[in-house]
Amino acid sequence: MTIVYEYEKLPLADSTAPKALNQRTRSGSSISGENVLQDLEDAMMMLEFAGVKVDFCPENIIEAKEKYMIETQPMNAAVSQSPEALRSGMRQKGFRKPHYTKLLISDNCFIFQAACCLPLKIIAASFDGESVSGRTLFSSHSEEKGGKLVYEFTGSGREIIVDLKRGESTRAQRLIFRLNCTS
Repeated sequence: MTIVYEYEKLPLADSTAPKALNQRTRSGSSISGENVLQDLEDAMMMLEFAGVKVDFCPENIIEAKEKYMIETQPMNAAVSQSPEALRSGMRQKGFRKPHYTKLLISDNCFIFQAACCLPLKIIAASFDGESVSGRTLFSSHSEEKGGKLVYEFTGSGREIIVDLKRGESTRAQRLIFRLNCTS
């Protein structure tokens, strides 16, 4: 069963939101060719579930120029994650869940797509500093496959900011996409 979501006007991405301190250290490993292929296959399958037809040529895929975490709640707010949320973010040995974010150009609209191990939700966005509307085309989360999101934006702009919340975190990932020309 497919649920068709209504368009909603999203809160404007807060340009004054403080960057979160990065307390995580990343291993020096880079993504393997096998992982890139896994992410691409997953992305194409999620678009099919969402009923979106996009040509995966390089001109239609926009990668974020900047990515960083922002605080979404005051630093002194005492927030605890549920045990279920903590467990859902844990890695299973030997099994990698797809991890990607991208913006796709499709028929006079922008399709945002993301996958990771946690549930995903867009909490704010802006096009050239102006508010924007959009709707969820596909959203799911499971322990085995992780979180998936396909979201359609209306409007156009040269700079697109998306604030993506992962699970019950008090932070959001800010993604900034810059286009060479307006579509």
